[in-house]
Amino acid sequence: MRGWYELKFSWEFRSKFGTEFQDFFASIMERGYPSDFQKVKPYGRHGDRKCDGYHQSLKRIYQVYGPEKMQVTETNSKIDDDFHGVLEHWKDKMTIWVFVHNQWRGIPAEVLKKLLELDGTDGVKILRWCEPELRDEFFRLPGDVQALLLGPAPTAQVISRVEMRDVMHVANAIAQEEIPPAGEIHEVPAGKLKVNSLSIDVQNLLKMGSVRSKLVKKLFAEWHEPELGDRIARTFRSEYERLRSSGIMGDECFRHLWTFAGGGIQPSMKLEAAVLALLAFLFEECDIFENA
Repeated sequence: MRGWYELKFSWEFRSKFGTEFQDFFASIMERGYPSDFQKVKPYGRHGDRKCDGYHQSLKRIYQVYGPEKMQVTETNSKIDDDFHGVLEHWKDKMTIWVFVHNQWRGIPAEVLKKLLELDGTDGVKILRWCEPELRDEFFRLPGDVQALLLGPAPTAQVISRVEMRDVMHVANAIAQEEIPPAGEIHEVPAGKLKVNSLSIDVQNLLKMGSVRSKLVKKLFAEWHEPELGDRIARTFRSEYERLRSSGIMGDECFRHLWTFAGGGIQPSMKLEAAVLALLAFLFEECDIFENA
């Protein structure tokens, strides 16, 4: 299902650094272009000769850089070293050099200037790839390959089989979070999806989860600890307020709440579906996101 894979892809992209990020990139490209894209790893005293991946039919060389935080001086020095090194080793086999990075919030202006200054050197075109470009490559893959890379997505059929124990597994983990002060839980008026400018993918996830949101409500109403539902609602409302105060809204806010609830790391489709059911319940019943 597209919505779930959108969330899972963004989570994977934004949580990987260094060689883990490089491997994530290569795993997508290898499956998208078998026998055409070749991953390159450092070997012997020559290393990788400034090439992390080669796309033969397009004569493209990829340099992948995934720091936790991009420092201008260090990054520009690396770009200079990598680009001139790749010209030395691969000039006759390259027409495009792709700088692949993980800075989804944006790169520093001086880094952009450096890439623009080098663009066209010796006839080599420089491209910049980040999350949108790699997302496009991922969604070109067949569904079974997407599932192989990111795991199977919960389906409507799986959602319908969610049981109380599945929700409780997720709820117990959330209940370990620090409990915010008590407060009233309000019902959500109609039009909330539209007011919060949530994408169709996120809307579909919430609608799918709502199939079993009544089960969540029943569990909290009948659970031996009467305060559990209120505690979880307050925990989520507190996290939502933190995100909102940081300027994080809409789909990005939902993505954070999804990972906060354990989305993307559950060991089974049923538990992933339970996360969606819990989020749908909180969205419908509590002050999570803006009211219409």
